[in-house]
Amino acid sequence: MQKSTILAGALALAFSNNAGAQELDDGDANVIRLDTVVVTPLRRETTLARSTSSVTVIDRKEIAQSAAPDLPSLLKSYTGVSIISYGGQGAGANVYLRGMSATQTLVLINGVRASSATSGTTSIFNIPLASIERIEVAKGAHSAQYGADAMGGVVNIITKQGGACADGRNACATLTTGVTHPWGGYVSGTVQGRSESGVNYALSGSLLGTRGYDFTTPLAWGHEPDDDGFLQGSANLSLSKDFDWGRLYADGLFARGRSQYDATFPSSNEVDTTTFAGKVGAHVLHSDSWSSTVEVSSGLDYSTNFRDGVSGDSQFDTQRYGIFASTEKRFETGKASHILTGGVEAYREQVDSTVDFAVDSRDLAALFSQYSLEYEALRIDTGIRYDHSSQFGSATTYNVGASYEVLPDLVLRSSYATGFRAPTFNDLYYPGYSNPDLKPEKSRSYEVGLNWQATAGTGLDLAFYQTWLTDAIASNPPTYLPFNVARARITGFEATLAHRFSDEWSGKATLDIREPLNQDNGKYILYRDRFKATTELTYSPTEQLDLTAKVLYGAARYANAANTVELPDYVTVDFTALYALDARSQFKFSVENMFDEEYATVTDYRAPGRTFNLSFTRTF
Repeated sequence: MQKSTILAGALALAFSNNAGAQELDDGDANVIRLDTVVVTPLRRETTLARSTSSVTVIDRKEIAQSAAPDLPSLLKSYTGVSIISYGGQGAGANVYLRGMSATQTLVLINGVRASSATSGTTSIFNIPLASIERIEVAKGAHSAQYGADAMGGVVNIITKQGGACADGRNACATLTTGVTHPWGGYVSGTVQGRSESGVNYALSGSLLGTRGYDFTTPLAWGHEPDDDGFLQGSANLSLSKDFDWGRLYADGLFARGRSQYDATFPSSNEVDTTTFAGKVGAHVLHSDSWSSTVEVSSGLDYSTNFRDGVSGDSQFDTQRYGIFASTEKRFETGKASHILTGGVEAYREQVDSTVDFAVDSRDLAALFSQYSLEYEALRIDTGIRYDHSSQFGSATTYNVGASYEVLPDLVLRSSYATGFRAPTFNDLYYPGYSNPDLKPEKSRSYEVGLNWQATAGTGLDLAFYQTWLTDAIASNPPTYLPFNVARARITGFEATLAHRFSDEWSGKATLDIREPLNQDNGKYILYRDRFKATTELTYSPTEQLDLTAKVLYGAARYANAANTVELPDYVTVDFTALYALDARSQFKFSVENMFDEEYATVTDYRAPGRTFNLSFTRTF
């Protein structure tokens, strides 16, 4: 089982972002256009079509229309995203962006860091879908904005936010309950609104359990012929209040899950994972053109592995405490608009474990500055950041990007960025398998692309990118001591086409082509996607009924460094039906992997087979 820790750090700003078409409820069912929205990676209002590199925004409607029972299953079909799963719900799962590993992909919860300080990966299985409002996937290197680990990109998960209800009421509640097969069930609820004093609030909670299935094949190390279940409870809170001088806000997510997995007796075969990520912040308006932000954040992940009836356990706990401050100034010179941003970030990571690490804490401090220019059809974004760690030294990263509207609704973009990954506590100090002299991994990447709103109902986004990785941390038998030596080059192409055929029919198709090469031996990097394609069709014959079908094709991927073993390609079909009894009641029926395709994303671990879901949602 992947050992994990949740940690919290202050949120830094980012510029270079882009998104696919967002469907708007503006009374015209044929309109699909890009809206001006507040996107957290940018932390300021921006038109997504004019950004300088790729961002995908997954909103609540897309989550509802998906057959995915959990976050890993939801993310796997989007361009640039790969999921390596060690089973079904509750199993360890890693998210890779654009061929970079899970340790080179930064995951945030409401802008708070959520990766393990020991393993470097993120427990995305322990972030419940019921708590999520939207997800922003910023692809490509973003270390100039976020610092360490944002080499492949950033996944920012925004939990449910407070405010007036969709129907205009000042308070409302939503309750969802459902059953799944393989046998399981869940219940979740949300209370949200705006008080008479102007406080926006949202409080959500969920409880789910599933019997699961046997995650491993008989050939797997530690195989136990039993079902691997999962039980999880979670709660999240959002508060905010606007004043004449600015805004105060707070967000927090708590989740605790117990997962079963396979291991040779008497090794542990269950893990309790406790996740918390929260922040308190203030946004101060000094004037119409000048504002500042201060945030204090905290995160915990307590991971305890054990076996019933066997004494002892293994524990990997991480705490992170951070502070972030920035100031932003906007001004104009003639027809040109300028935005200057500067700030600082600092956090401490602390590890408490049954493993005796030689060093169990580290401090990081960073300075950053960013500049954006808008002049008629041209936009330019730049940024630079200096990070210093008490553990591994310093790193300086930067980015520069541009977008240009060559025709109305046709925008060309390009960007170049550098990134780095901090060595983990395991890399540096795990007894017998570490190297305290490791340096950070480094990357440089570029992207060129376009976004074209060809008609009111048709949108196209294309991106070509290339990334070079140096000083990558690797290890070889028999000692498995890590060292900086590996080099890689990843070349890729992504395409997303969305089209509305009529008031009833709409569709989307995506293409993901990638060449992840190890430059040291000319072989493909193991377990990396090389080709993926999806098609999605939605039929809405009435205002009450939505039917969605999605087909995903995943090509074969290599399962060893020598490229002599391949995991077979696969095709999965998902189906979702949403039926509204009235304005406040809805049934959902979905089937994931309808034809029970047998496949794996990592050797000897079975991906989920056919999964049924039936739920009822009522708003009060």
